[in-house]
Amino acid sequence: MKKGLDDSNNTFKIIAWAMFLVFVSCTLYFRLADGSEWARSWDQVDFALGVKQYDLFSMQPHFPGYPYFILGGMIVHKWVQDPVYALSVFNTILTLSSLVPIFLLFKRRFPVLQALLFTSVIHSMGYLWVMSTEAMSEASALSVLWWYIWSLYQADRSSALRWRILPLLVFSILMGVRLSYLPFGLGILWLWWRERRAFQTKKSYVQYVLSKAGIAAAFQFIWVVGLVLSTGSTSTFIELAFGFAAGHFTEWGGAVTADSMPLWERVALLLFYNLIWTALSARSWIILGLYALLTLLVIFQFSKTKLRKDAFLQGILLLCTAYFLWALFAQNVDKPRHILPLSGLFVYLLLHIYADRAKVYIIGVCLSLVIVQTWVGQGLAEEKAENPPAVYQLTQYISELNGQKVVYTWEESRVMSYLQVDYTHKKILTYDYFQSELSYNKDKRVLLTDHVVKGFENQGYDLQGRVRKIAEFSSSNLFDPVYGKIELYEWTWK
Repeated sequence: MKKGLDDSNNTFKIIAWAMFLVFVSCTLYFRLADGSEWARSWDQVDFALGVKQYDLFSMQPHFPGYPYFILGGMIVHKWVQDPVYALSVFNTILTLSSLVPIFLLFKRRFPVLQALLFTSVIHSMGYLWVMSTEAMSEASALSVLWWYIWSLYQADRSSALRWRILPLLVFSILMGVRLSYLPFGLGILWLWWRERRAFQTKKSYVQYVLSKAGIAAAFQFIWVVGLVLSTGSTSTFIELAFGFAAGHFTEWGGAVTADSMPLWERVALLLFYNLIWTALSARSWIILGLYALLTLLVIFQFSKTKLRKDAFLQGILLLCTAYFLWALFAQNVDKPRHILPLSGLFVYLLLHIYADRAKVYIIGVCLSLVIVQTWVGQGLAEEKAENPPAVYQLTQYISELNGQKVVYTWEESRVMSYLQVDYTHKKILTYDYFQSELSYNKDKRVLLTDHVVKGFENQGYDLQGRVRKIAEFSSSNLFDPVYGKIELYEWTWK
Protein backbone atom coordinates (compact mmCIF):
# COMPACT_ATOMS: atom_id res chain seq x y z
CA MET A 1 0.00 0.00 0.00
CA LYS A 2 2.78 2.40 0.89
CA LYS A 3 4.66 1.56 -2.30
CA GLY A 4 1.59 2.38 -4.39
CA LEU A 5 1.22 5.68 -2.57
CA ASP A 6 4.83 6.53 -3.26
CA ASP A 7 4.35 5.72 -6.94
CA SER A 8 1.32 7.95 -6.99
CA ASN A 9 3.28 10.79 -5.37
CA ASN A 10 6.09 10.38 -7.90
CA THR A 11 3.55 10.50 -10.70
CA PHE A 12 2.08 13.70 -9.31
CA LYS A 13 5.57 15.17 -9.07
CA ILE A 14 6.31 14.39 -12.70
CA ILE A 15 2.98 15.89 -13.78
CA ALA A 16 3.58 18.97 -11.60
CA TRP A 17 7.05 19.51 -13.04
CA ALA A 18 5.71 19.10 -16.57
CA MET A 19 2.93 21.63 -15.94
CA PHE A 20 5.40 24.01 -14.33
CA LEU A 21 7.78 23.82 -17.31
CA VAL A 22 4.89 24.41 -19.72
CA PHE A 23 3.82 27.41 -17.63
CA VAL A 24 7.34 28.83 -17.57
CA SER A 25 7.75 28.29 -21.33
CA CYS A 26 4.51 30.14 -22.00
CA THR A 27 5.52 33.08 -19.81
CA LEU A 28 8.88 33.23 -21.56
CA TYR A 29 7.28 33.20 -25.01
CA PHE A 30 4.70 35.88 -24.27
CA ARG A 31 7.13 38.15 -22.43
CA LEU A 32 9.57 38.00 -25.32
CA ALA A 33 6.72 38.58 -27.78
CA ASP A 34 5.46 41.57 -25.80
CA GLY A 35 8.85 43.07 -25.04
CA SER A 36 8.88 46.85 -25.16
CA GLU A 37 10.20 48.69 -28.21
CA TRP A 38 9.10 52.11 -26.96
CA ALA A 39 11.51 54.35 -25.05
CA ARG A 40 8.66 55.62 -22.90
CA SER A 41 10.56 57.90 -20.52
CA TRP A 42 13.73 59.84 -19.83
CA ASP A 43 15.19 56.87 -17.95
CA GLN A 44 14.50 54.41 -20.75
CA VAL A 45 16.16 56.71 -23.28
CA ASP A 46 19.19 56.93 -20.99
CA PHE A 47 19.38 53.15 -20.77
CA ALA A 48 18.91 52.63 -24.51
CA LEU A 49 21.64 55.15 -25.34
CA GLY A 50 23.91 53.51 -22.77
CA VAL A 51 23.52 50.18 -24.56
CA LYS A 52 24.61 51.78 -27.82
CA GLN A 53 27.48 53.80 -26.32
CA TYR A 54 28.18 53.89 -22.60
CA ASP A 55 28.96 57.45 -21.47
CA LEU A 56 28.05 58.38 -17.92
CA PHE A 57 29.03 62.02 -18.43
CA SER A 58 26.51 62.32 -21.29
CA MET A 59 23.81 60.55 -19.24
CA GLN A 60 24.08 57.36 -21.26
CA PRO A 61 22.79 56.28 -18.79
CA HIS A 62 22.37 58.74 -15.93
CA PHE A 63 24.22 58.29 -12.65
CA PRO A 64 24.83 55.84 -10.95
CA GLY A 65 25.35 54.11 -14.26
CA TYR A 66 23.64 50.72 -13.72
CA PRO A 67 26.72 48.99 -15.20
CA TYR A 68 25.65 45.35 -14.89
CA PHE A 69 22.17 46.08 -16.24
CA ILE A 70 23.59 47.94 -19.23
CA LEU A 71 26.20 45.21 -19.74
CA GLY A 72 23.41 42.67 -19.96
CA GLY A 73 21.64 44.83 -22.51
CA MET A 74 24.86 45.15 -24.52
CA ILE A 75 25.30 41.38 -24.64
CA VAL A 76 21.73 40.87 -25.87
CA HIS A 77 22.17 43.79 -28.27
CA LYS A 78 24.64 41.69 -30.24
CA TRP A 79 21.66 39.62 -31.42
CA VAL A 80 18.84 42.16 -30.98
CA GLN A 81 19.14 45.37 -32.99
CA ASP A 82 16.81 47.61 -30.99
CA PRO A 83 18.53 48.61 -27.70
CA VAL A 84 15.19 49.16 -25.94
CA TYR A 85 14.01 45.68 -26.84
CA ALA A 86 17.44 44.26 -25.97
CA LEU A 87 17.02 45.53 -22.41
CA SER A 88 13.53 44.08 -22.14
CA VAL A 89 14.83 40.72 -23.36
CA PHE A 90 17.59 40.83 -20.75
CA ASN A 91 14.95 41.57 -18.10
CA THR A 92 12.89 38.59 -19.23
CA ILE A 93 15.88 36.24 -19.16
CA LEU A 94 17.00 37.39 -15.72
CA THR A 95 13.43 37.14 -14.40
CA LEU A 96 13.36 33.57 -15.64
CA SER A 97 16.57 32.83 -13.74
CA SER A 98 15.00 34.03 -10.48
CA LEU A 99 12.71 30.98 -10.54
CA VAL A 100 15.63 28.95 -9.21
CA PRO A 101 16.22 30.84 -5.93
CA ILE A 102 12.50 31.39 -5.36
CA PHE A 103 11.84 27.66 -5.70
CA LEU A 104 14.79 26.77 -3.46
CA LEU A 105 13.60 29.22 -0.82
CA PHE A 106 10.13 27.67 -0.83
CA LYS A 107 11.58 24.16 -0.96
CA ARG A 108 13.28 24.66 2.39
CA ARG A 109 9.84 24.48 4.04
CA PHE A 110 7.40 22.92 1.59
CA PRO A 111 7.19 19.74 -0.50
CA VAL A 112 7.97 20.01 -4.20
CA LEU A 113 4.38 20.38 -5.42
CA GLN A 114 3.62 23.28 -3.10
CA ALA A 115 6.99 24.90 -3.78
CA LEU A 116 6.32 24.83 -7.52
CA LEU A 117 2.85 26.30 -7.04
CA PHE A 118 4.03 29.08 -4.72
CA THR A 119 6.92 29.89 -7.08
CA SER A 120 4.40 30.18 -9.91
CA VAL A 121 2.33 32.64 -7.88
CA ILE A 122 5.26 35.03 -7.57
CA HIS A 123 6.47 34.54 -11.15
CA SER A 124 3.00 35.24 -12.59
CA MET A 125 2.38 38.48 -10.67
CA GLY A 126 0.84 40.96 -13.09
CA TYR A 127 2.94 44.05 -12.40
CA LEU A 128 6.13 42.00 -12.40
CA TRP A 129 5.01 40.63 -15.78
CA VAL A 130 4.73 44.18 -17.09
CA MET A 131 8.06 45.34 -15.66
CA SER A 132 9.90 42.30 -17.00
CA THR A 133 9.04 43.47 -20.53
CA GLU A 134 10.25 47.03 -19.90
CA ALA A 135 13.63 48.63 -20.62
CA MET A 136 13.97 49.50 -16.94
CA SER A 137 16.26 48.02 -14.30
CA GLU A 138 13.59 47.04 -11.75
CA ALA A 139 12.87 43.52 -13.02
CA SER A 140 16.57 42.68 -13.32
CA ALA A 141 17.27 44.08 -9.87
CA LEU A 142 14.40 42.10 -8.37
CA SER A 143 15.73 38.93 -9.99
CA VAL A 144 19.20 39.48 -8.51
CA LEU A 145 17.53 40.32 -5.19
CA TRP A 146 16.00 36.83 -5.04
CA TRP A 147 19.44 35.31 -5.65
CA TYR A 148 20.83 37.57 -2.91
CA ILE A 149 18.15 36.51 -0.40
CA TRP A 150 18.79 32.86 -1.22
CA SER A 151 22.54 33.43 -0.71
CA LEU A 152 21.78 34.91 2.73
CA TYR A 153 19.84 31.77 3.60
CA GLN A 154 22.68 29.55 2.42
CA ALA A 155 25.23 31.57 4.37
CA ASP A 156 23.07 31.45 7.49
CA ARG A 157 22.79 27.66 7.44
CA SER A 158 26.39 26.83 6.46
CA SER A 159 29.75 27.76 7.92
CA ALA A 160 31.60 27.06 4.65
CA LEU A 161 33.63 30.05 3.47
CA ARG A 162 32.19 30.00 -0.05
CA TRP A 163 28.66 30.44 1.28
CA ARG A 164 29.71 33.23 3.66
CA ILE A 165 31.29 35.16 0.78
CA LEU A 166 28.51 34.54 -1.75
CA PRO A 167 26.09 37.19 -0.35
CA LEU A 168 28.85 39.80 -0.56
CA LEU A 169 29.39 39.01 -4.23
CA VAL A 170 25.70 38.89 -5.14
CA PHE A 171 25.01 42.13 -3.26
CA SER A 172 27.73 43.88 -5.28
CA ILE A 173 26.01 42.67 -8.47
CA LEU A 174 22.70 43.95 -7.10
CA MET A 175 24.21 47.39 -6.50
CA GLY A 176 25.63 47.38 -10.03
CA VAL A 177 22.16 46.68 -11.38
CA ARG A 178 20.21 49.13 -9.24
CA LEU A 179 21.81 51.19 -6.46
CA SER A 180 18.47 52.13 -4.89
CA TYR A 181 18.22 48.58 -3.50
CA LEU A 182 20.93 49.58 -1.02
CA PRO A 183 18.73 49.03 2.09
CA PHE A 184 18.75 45.30 1.38
CA GLY A 185 22.41 45.40 2.36
CA LEU A 186 21.06 45.28 5.89
CA GLY A 187 20.78 41.54 5.26
CA ILE A 188 24.57 41.24 5.39
CA LEU A 189 24.66 43.05 8.73
CA TRP A 190 21.89 40.73 9.95
CA LEU A 191 23.98 37.75 8.86
CA TRP A 192 27.11 39.02 10.62
CA TRP A 193 25.11 39.68 13.78
CA ARG A 194 23.80 36.12 13.80
CA GLU A 195 27.37 34.79 13.42
CA ARG A 196 28.60 36.56 16.55
CA ARG A 197 27.94 33.57 18.84
CA ALA A 198 30.44 31.44 16.95
CA PHE A 199 33.34 33.54 18.29
CA GLN A 200 34.85 33.17 21.72
CA THR A 201 36.15 36.73 21.99
CA LYS A 202 34.93 40.10 20.81
CA LYS A 203 38.31 40.76 19.22
CA SER A 204 38.11 37.71 16.98
CA TYR A 205 34.55 38.64 16.01
CA VAL A 206 35.54 42.21 15.13
CA GLN A 207 38.45 40.93 13.06
CA TYR A 208 36.09 38.58 11.24
CA VAL A 209 33.61 41.36 10.46
CA LEU A 210 36.35 43.70 9.28
CA SER A 211 37.78 41.05 6.97
CA LYS A 212 34.36 40.37 5.47
CA ALA A 213 33.71 44.11 5.14
CA GLY A 214 36.95 44.39 3.21
CA ILE A 215 35.88 41.63 0.84
CA ALA A 216 32.47 43.29 0.40
CA ALA A 217 34.13 46.61 -0.39
CA ALA A 218 36.42 44.90 -2.91
CA PHE A 219 33.43 43.43 -4.75
CA GLN A 220 31.74 46.85 -4.89
CA PHE A 221 35.04 48.38 -5.98
CA ILE A 222 34.91 46.39 -9.22
CA TRP A 223 31.93 48.22 -10.71
CA VAL A 224 32.70 51.57 -9.08
CA VAL A 225 36.18 51.61 -10.64
CA GLY A 226 34.60 50.82 -13.98
CA LEU A 227 32.37 53.86 -13.64
CA VAL A 228 35.28 56.09 -12.61
CA LEU A 229 37.25 54.99 -15.66
CA SER A 230 34.25 55.65 -17.91
CA THR A 231 34.05 59.27 -16.70
CA GLY A 232 37.78 59.89 -17.19
CA SER A 233 38.68 60.92 -13.65
CA THR A 234 37.74 60.50 -10.01
CA SER A 235 36.85 64.21 -9.67
CA THR A 236 34.40 64.01 -12.56
CA PHE A 237 32.80 60.90 -11.07
CA ILE A 238 32.42 62.60 -7.67
CA GLU A 239 30.95 65.68 -9.34
CA LEU A 240 28.37 63.53 -11.12
CA ALA A 241 27.59 61.67 -7.91
CA PHE A 242 26.95 64.84 -5.90
CA GLY A 243 24.96 66.36 -8.74
CA PHE A 244 22.73 63.32 -8.93
CA ALA A 245 22.24 63.18 -5.16
CA ALA A 246 21.38 66.87 -5.01
CA GLY A 247 18.84 66.56 -7.81
CA HIS A 248 17.32 63.41 -6.36
CA PHE A 249 16.69 64.88 -2.93
CA THR A 250 15.94 68.50 -3.82
CA GLU A 251 14.50 68.77 -7.34
CA TRP A 252 13.27 65.98 -9.60
CA GLY A 253 13.79 62.82 -7.58
CA GLY A 254 10.49 62.88 -5.72
CA ALA A 255 12.07 62.15 -2.32
CA VAL A 256 10.32 63.50 0.77
CA THR A 257 12.80 66.41 0.88
CA ALA A 258 11.65 67.57 -2.57
CA ASP A 259 7.94 67.01 -2.11
CA SER A 260 5.31 69.11 -0.36
CA MET A 261 2.97 66.11 0.10
CA PRO A 262 2.08 65.48 3.77
CA LEU A 263 3.75 62.41 5.25
CA TRP A 264 0.47 60.62 5.96
CA GLU A 265 -0.51 61.06 2.32
CA ARG A 266 2.83 59.64 1.14
CA VAL A 267 2.33 56.63 3.41
CA ALA A 268 -1.20 56.03 2.12
CA LEU A 269 -0.14 56.45 -1.51
CA LEU A 270 2.87 54.15 -1.13
CA LEU A 271 1.10 51.45 0.87
CA PHE A 272 -2.38 51.27 -0.62
CA TYR A 273 -2.04 52.58 -4.18
CA ASN A 274 1.53 51.67 -5.10
CA LEU A 275 2.06 48.44 -3.15
CA ILE A 276 -1.35 46.82 -2.71
CA TRP A 277 -3.30 48.13 -5.71
CA THR A 278 -0.51 48.32 -8.30
CA ALA A 279 2.53 46.16 -7.46
CA LEU A 280 0.56 43.37 -5.77
CA SER A 281 -2.77 43.41 -7.64
CA ALA A 282 -1.80 44.97 -11.02
CA ARG A 283 -4.91 47.15 -10.58
CA SER A 284 -7.18 44.13 -10.98
CA TRP A 285 -10.14 43.79 -8.60
CA ILE A 286 -10.13 40.02 -9.05
CA ILE A 287 -6.47 39.70 -8.07
CA LEU A 288 -6.98 42.10 -5.18
CA GLY A 289 -9.89 39.97 -3.98
CA LEU A 290 -7.84 36.78 -4.18
CA TYR A 291 -4.99 38.31 -2.19
CA ALA A 292 -7.49 39.65 0.34
CA LEU A 293 -8.90 36.12 0.68
CA LEU A 294 -5.40 34.66 1.00
CA THR A 295 -4.53 37.21 3.68
CA LEU A 296 -7.73 36.48 5.62
CA LEU A 297 -7.04 32.74 5.47
CA VAL A 298 -3.56 33.33 6.87
CA ILE A 299 -4.87 35.66 9.57
CA PHE A 300 -7.45 33.14 10.77
CA GLN A 301 -5.02 30.24 10.42
CA PHE A 302 -1.93 32.09 11.58
CA SER A 303 0.92 30.03 13.01
CA LYS A 304 2.83 32.10 15.55
CA THR A 305 5.27 29.24 16.01
CA LYS A 306 6.48 29.34 12.43
CA LEU A 307 7.33 33.03 12.51
CA ARG A 308 8.75 32.98 16.03
CA LYS A 309 11.05 30.03 15.35
CA ASP A 310 12.16 31.05 11.87
CA ALA A 311 14.96 33.62 12.16
CA PHE A 312 15.26 33.77 8.38
CA LEU A 313 11.66 34.96 8.00
CA GLN A 314 12.33 37.55 10.68
CA GLY A 315 15.35 38.70 8.67
CA ILE A 316 13.24 39.11 5.52
CA LEU A 317 10.67 41.07 7.51
CA LEU A 318 13.48 43.34 8.69
CA LEU A 319 14.63 43.91 5.09
CA CYS A 320 11.07 44.67 3.96
CA THR A 321 10.65 47.24 6.73
CA ALA A 322 13.95 48.92 5.88
CA TYR A 323 13.14 49.10 2.19
CA PHE A 324 9.62 50.42 2.81
CA LEU A 325 11.05 53.29 4.85
CA TRP A 326 13.61 53.93 2.11
CA ALA A 327 10.88 54.01 -0.55
CA LEU A 328 8.80 56.30 1.65
CA PHE A 329 11.46 58.90 2.37
CA ALA A 330 13.99 58.62 -0.47
CA GLN A 331 12.06 57.47 -3.55
CA ASN A 332 9.50 59.02 -5.87
CA VAL A 333 6.08 57.83 -4.70
CA ASP A 334 4.58 58.85 -8.05
CA LYS A 335 6.28 55.80 -9.59
CA PRO A 336 4.89 52.49 -8.25
CA ARG A 337 7.82 50.54 -9.73
CA HIS A 338 9.96 51.64 -6.79
CA ILE A 339 7.94 49.46 -4.42
CA LEU A 340 8.02 46.39 -6.70
CA PRO A 341 10.37 44.21 -4.57
CA LEU A 342 8.04 44.28 -1.57
CA SER A 343 5.15 42.70 -3.46
CA GLY A 344 6.88 39.35 -4.05
CA LEU A 345 8.49 39.34 -0.60
CA PHE A 346 5.07 39.98 0.96
CA VAL A 347 3.66 36.93 -0.80
CA TYR A 348 6.68 34.86 0.25
CA LEU A 349 6.21 35.80 3.90
CA LEU A 350 2.45 35.29 3.75
CA LEU A 351 2.77 31.76 2.40
CA HIS A 352 5.13 30.78 5.20
CA ILE A 353 3.03 31.64 8.24
CA TYR A 354 -0.27 29.82 7.78
CA ALA A 355 -1.22 26.78 9.85
CA ASP A 356 -1.05 23.45 8.05
CA ARG A 357 -4.77 22.80 8.50
CA ALA A 358 -5.47 25.62 6.00
CA LYS A 359 -3.32 24.03 3.30
CA VAL A 360 -6.17 22.93 1.01
CA TYR A 361 -7.72 26.40 0.96
CA ILE A 362 -4.36 28.10 0.46
CA ILE A 363 -3.55 25.84 -2.50
CA GLY A 364 -6.93 26.59 -4.06
CA VAL A 365 -6.43 30.34 -3.81
CA CYS A 366 -2.88 30.07 -5.14
CA LEU A 367 -4.00 28.07 -8.17
CA SER A 368 -6.58 30.74 -8.88
CA LEU A 369 -3.93 33.45 -8.52
CA VAL A 370 -1.59 31.77 -11.02
CA ILE A 371 -4.38 31.54 -13.61
CA VAL A 372 -5.76 35.05 -13.13
CA GLN A 373 -2.38 36.76 -12.77
CA THR A 374 -1.10 35.08 -15.94
CA TRP A 375 -4.19 36.21 -17.84
CA VAL A 376 -4.03 39.78 -16.53
CA GLY A 377 -0.24 40.12 -16.80
CA GLN A 378 -0.09 38.89 -20.38
CA GLY A 379 -2.98 41.15 -21.32
CA LEU A 380 -1.29 44.18 -19.82
CA ALA A 381 2.04 43.42 -21.51
CA GLU A 382 0.30 42.97 -24.86
CA GLU A 383 -1.56 46.26 -24.41
CA LYS A 384 1.71 48.01 -23.58
CA ALA A 385 3.45 46.55 -26.61
CA GLU A 386 0.69 47.43 -29.09
CA ASN A 387 -0.30 50.93 -27.95
CA PRO A 388 2.25 53.75 -28.30
CA PRO A 389 2.87 55.82 -25.16
CA ALA A 390 1.44 59.32 -24.94
CA VAL A 391 4.83 60.93 -25.61
CA TYR A 392 5.13 59.03 -28.92
CA GLN A 393 1.65 60.18 -29.90
CA LEU A 394 2.71 63.72 -29.04
CA THR A 395 5.83 63.63 -31.21
CA GLN A 396 3.91 62.17 -34.15
CA TYR A 397 1.20 64.82 -33.88
CA ILE A 398 3.69 67.71 -33.77
CA SER A 399 5.60 66.30 -36.74
CA GLU A 400 2.41 66.47 -38.80
CA LEU A 401 1.67 70.12 -37.94
CA ASN A 402 2.26 72.59 -40.73
CA GLY A 403 4.77 75.42 -40.56
CA GLN A 404 7.80 76.07 -38.39
CA LYS A 405 7.38 75.29 -34.73
CA VAL A 406 9.28 75.09 -31.49
CA VAL A 407 8.18 72.92 -28.58
CA TYR A 408 8.91 73.55 -24.91
CA THR A 409 8.71 70.48 -22.69
CA TRP A 410 9.95 68.85 -19.52
CA GLU A 411 11.16 65.26 -19.76
CA GLU A 412 9.40 64.69 -23.09
CA SER A 413 12.29 66.46 -24.80
CA ARG A 414 14.59 63.53 -24.00
CA VAL A 415 12.34 61.14 -25.92
CA MET A 416 12.09 63.60 -28.80
CA SER A 417 15.88 63.71 -29.04
CA TYR A 418 16.02 59.93 -29.07
CA LEU A 419 13.47 59.80 -31.89
CA GLN A 420 15.39 62.47 -33.81
CA VAL A 421 12.30 64.54 -34.58
CA ASP A 422 12.41 67.14 -37.36
CA TYR A 423 11.41 70.15 -35.25
CA THR A 424 13.03 72.27 -32.54
CA HIS A 425 12.32 71.27 -28.95
CA LYS A 426 13.74 72.44 -25.65
CA LYS A 427 13.42 71.46 -22.03
CA ILE A 428 12.47 74.53 -20.01
CA LEU A 429 11.74 75.10 -16.33
CA THR A 430 11.38 78.84 -15.65
CA TYR A 431 8.97 81.38 -17.08
CA ASP A 432 11.59 84.14 -17.18
CA TYR A 433 13.78 82.07 -19.49
CA PHE A 434 10.77 81.22 -21.62
CA GLN A 435 10.01 84.93 -22.06
CA SER A 436 13.54 85.53 -23.30
CA GLU A 437 13.08 82.69 -25.78
CA LEU A 438 9.89 84.16 -27.23
CA SER A 439 11.72 87.05 -28.86
CA TYR A 440 13.60 84.56 -31.04
CA ASN A 441 10.51 82.65 -32.14
CA LYS A 442 7.99 85.26 -33.24
CA ASP A 443 7.81 83.71 -36.71
CA LYS A 444 7.12 80.19 -35.36
CA ARG A 445 4.32 78.32 -33.69
CA VAL A 446 5.27 78.08 -30.01
CA LEU A 447 3.99 74.91 -28.37
CA LEU A 448 4.08 73.93 -24.70
CA THR A 449 3.22 70.73 -22.88
CA ASP A 450 0.95 70.79 -19.85
CA HIS A 451 3.86 70.12 -17.49
CA VAL A 452 5.49 73.35 -18.67
CA VAL A 453 2.23 75.33 -18.36
CA LYS A 454 1.52 74.01 -14.87
CA GLY A 455 5.12 74.68 -13.90
CA PHE A 456 4.78 78.31 -14.94
CA GLU A 457 1.52 78.61 -13.03
CA ASN A 458 3.17 77.17 -9.92
CA GLN A 459 5.76 79.92 -10.26
CA GLY A 460 2.95 82.46 -9.90
CA TYR A 461 2.26 83.35 -13.55
CA ASP A 462 -1.27 83.41 -14.93
CA LEU A 463 -1.30 82.11 -18.51
CA GLN A 464 -5.06 82.34 -19.01
CA GLY A 465 -5.68 83.88 -22.41
CA ARG A 466 -2.05 83.39 -23.43
CA VAL A 467 -2.23 79.69 -24.26
CA ARG A 468 -4.89 77.49 -25.85
CA LYS A 469 -5.16 73.74 -25.70
CA ILE A 470 -4.87 72.12 -29.14
CA ALA A 471 -4.50 68.39 -28.41
CA GLU A 472 -4.45 65.73 -25.72
CA PHE A 473 -2.72 62.34 -25.68
CA SER A 474 -3.09 59.46 -23.28
CA SER A 475 -1.75 56.02 -22.47
CA SER A 476 -2.13 53.80 -19.42
CA ASN A 477 -0.66 55.40 -16.31
CA LEU A 478 0.29 51.89 -15.22
CA PHE A 479 2.97 52.00 -17.91
CA ASP A 480 3.46 55.77 -17.88
CA PRO A 481 2.77 56.94 -14.31
CA VAL A 482 4.02 60.50 -14.87
CA TYR A 483 3.44 61.02 -18.59
CA GLY A 484 0.38 58.86 -19.17
CA LYS A 485 -1.57 61.99 -20.08
CA ILE A 486 -0.02 64.87 -22.01
CA GLU A 487 -1.81 68.04 -23.10
CA LEU A 488 -0.38 70.26 -25.82
CA TYR A 489 -0.87 74.02 -25.75
CA GLU A 490 -0.07 76.74 -28.27
CA TRP A 491 1.12 80.20 -27.30
CA THR A 492 -1.22 82.89 -28.55
CA TRP A 493 0.57 85.99 -29.79
CA LYS A 494 -1.06 89.28 -28.86
